[in-house]
Amino acid sequence: MEYHRPKTIPEAVSLLGRAQPLGGGTALTPRRREIAAVFDVGGLDLSTLQIQGSQVVAGAAVTLQALVEAESTLPAALVAACRQEAGWNLRNAATLGGAIMSGDGRSPFLTVLLALRPSVAFEPGGRQEPLEALLAQRNASIGQRLLTQVTFSLPESLCYEQVARSPADRPLVCLAAARWSAVGEGIESSLTLGGFGAHPIRLTQAEEAARRGDLEAAGQAAQQAFADASDEWASAEYRSQVSRVLLLRVLREVMS
Repeated sequence: MEYHRPKTIPEAVSLLGRAQPLGGGTALTPRRREIAAVFDVGGLDLSTLQIQGSQVVAGAAVTLQALVEAESTLPAALVAACRQEAGWNLRNAATLGGAIMSGDGRSPFLTVLLALRPSVAFEPGGRQEPLEALLAQRNASIGQRLLTQVTFSLPESLCYEQVARSPADRPLVCLAAARWSAVGEGIESSLTLGGFGAHPIRLTQAEEAARRGDLEAAGQAAQQAFADASDEWASAEYRSQVSRVLLLRVLREVMS
């Protein structure tokens, strides 16, 4: 395997297409035999975490442990999701960018992060896009663009709930909910569902129902989202029912 350590963003961009970005290595190491070349982002200035007021700007090389250590200023649910994502050793290596580009539907961290409606920045071009849009086309981005930064606004309230086989296990179903200040005539909220598939999803229909104050319709939207979510870990019927229960739980908590 070829190993490169660029010192500038332009140098790193020049390696795209023939080498994959390497942060902590927790995602790439298990499939190292399939990879021809990597470039280490450790030499780039991507490990800065800035929290000013309600605005958070994090470089893609910020580790999950760095987020845990910022628990005095970050929402407790985000910190808890980092801890649920991996143990201490892996959190010290795993990066924000790596978690975004490799996290699957059972990722607690990615489920909570998606609820914060962050924007992600890429090189070349410095273009920004919502995390939700990236996840929808993530496979096409791997090795072709360099994720450099994640930005989001801290909500007034953020909560996370999951159901798993054991407290330390990956979730079979997980829900995250965020609420911001009143916008127009209602409350701006975000709901995300994880526990199955390639990545967590936004529950836009449930968000619209919650905005109207129709909790029953919001629960039904969550239930329908996992109507076909069957795999070796749980049946679709189980996930569907649990999704409804958890959504109502996080909605009541985040709106209280």
